[in-house]
This record gives sequence, C-alpha cells and structure tokens, in this order.
Amino acid sequence: MNAAEELISRARHGRFGDLLPRLQDLAGGSQDAGEAWEATAAAVQILFWYDRFAEAAELAESLIVRDGPLGGELCDQDMPFGVALLASQAHAGIPAEPRLTAVAAQVPEGRVLSEDLLWLAEEVPRRPVEELLPNHADWGGPARPLDGVIGADLVERDFAALDAGQKRVVWQALAKANDFERAHDLAEASGETPEQFAICTWLAGWYGTEGDIARGESMLLAAHGRWWPYAKWDAIPDAPVLQPALRLVATERVRAHYLTRPIGPEAAETNA
Repeated sequence: MNAAEELISRARHGRFGDLLPRLQDLAGGSQDAGEAWEATAAAVQILFWYDRFAEAAELAESLIVRDGPLGGELCDQDMPFGVALLASQAHAGIPAEPRLTAVAAQVPEGRVLSEDLLWLAEEVPRRPVEELLPNHADWGGPARPLDGVIGADLVERDFAALDAGQKRVVWQALAKANDFERAHDLAEASGETPEQFAICTWLAGWYGTEGDIARGESMLLAAHGRWWPYAKWDAIPDAPVLQPALRLVATERVRAHYLTRPIGPEAAETNA
C-alpha cells in the first residue's frame, strides 16, 4: 500500500474532509507517479462532494498535462479524470469539449486515457452531459416491457418467498425495465431496500424526479452501506453529487453521512 492508498483508506473511515488537503498535496507534490494519480483520483471524488467542480477539473487537468506524456500507468486509467472535466461543465459552466481534446493530446496515442478523453470530447456535443456521467438512468422516462429481461418470471412471484439472490434479480429486472412504479410499490409492500448500490441510486433518482425528497434521501442513505470501491484509489461514490436527479435528494444530511461515516471495506472493518 503506497502513501496515497493509505490516505484513501484512512479517508474511507469517515475522514474525507480532514484528509482532502493531504491528498491534494500528494497529488501535486509526490515524486511517485503512481501515488500522484491515485491521490488525484481520490481528491477529485471528494471535491465533487463539496461542489468544488472547477477545482476538481483543474486538478485532473494539471495531472494529465504533467504526467500524461510520461506514458506511465496513469495512461491506463479513465475514471474519474474525464468525469472531472464533464462535471465542470455540468455544474460549473466550464465547457468540457476543448479541455478534453487538449488534455488527450498530452497522452500517448492509443492508451486508455487518451481514447476515453477523445471519445468523451466527441460525445459532449451530441448528448446531454448527464448521460455521460456515472450511474445515469432514464429518470422520468417510460417503463419498458419486461419481455426478454432476465428475471421477468420472478417479478410475478411472491417476493417474500424468494431467496436473497432471486430478490436481487427482481430489483435488477425492474431497473432494467425502468419500471419505477412497480419498484416503488414493491419497496413499500415488502419494507425492503435493494441490496445493490446501483439499484438504490436508480430509485433515489426517480424519487428526486418525482419530488419525493424524503424517500430519495432515505434511499441514498441506504445506498451508502451497499457501496464497495472497485479500485484502491476509489474513495467515495460520486454519482450522488454528479447526476442532476440525484443531487435533488443529496441533502445536507446525505452529504454529512457520506463524508463522515466509514464506507466500503473500512465500514466492514469497523463493524466486524
């Protein structure tokens, strides 16, 4: 575990605000390129939670300009660097397309980071930015038929009689079909919340779109205990403060909960 990963783990104990300055210092001052990009990635995510989107984008941009030409492991990444530039457009009004193109030019051609930045630059003029941000869903859109959706047969069965795995499949099927009404009714009737972070955020975004702030807030709070990092640098889930529909229910209570409570493996360690 390098210095960045150690700081990120400590942050996931609920010390995001305390350790953000140290991550920012490491991002800009580490002589180890691996530590620098991991610290930057985590700092970017935390900055999102404080609505410091322009600062997050500047941090990502400066890292790529400095270390991208070196061709190191930074160039094998995508998240959350392009996302930082998209978020600066969505929430700080700073156009993303020219910055994406410019920073992509600092990365050797054909590398993952270069390809991701160039793809985003092409997509920004064609699509709403929120569609390119993590965990986007068709909130407010129509429900689709369950025909052909995995788990469609389970949706019609007695939910209480299903095992945990089957229940997961039911929630996934309803989300795949964008059938919020049925999912809401199921949650109310069963008193259960989906075990998947992505399904919780899907429901939370729907509640936000419907103006049901209290239920959306509760769903995001439940989602907190269902999140797990997919990489050592992954400090905190960022969709709740990036997606406009989720921001409607990312209340001060939700933000305080995410920023001050242990999450992911650190929460499991605390509760063991």
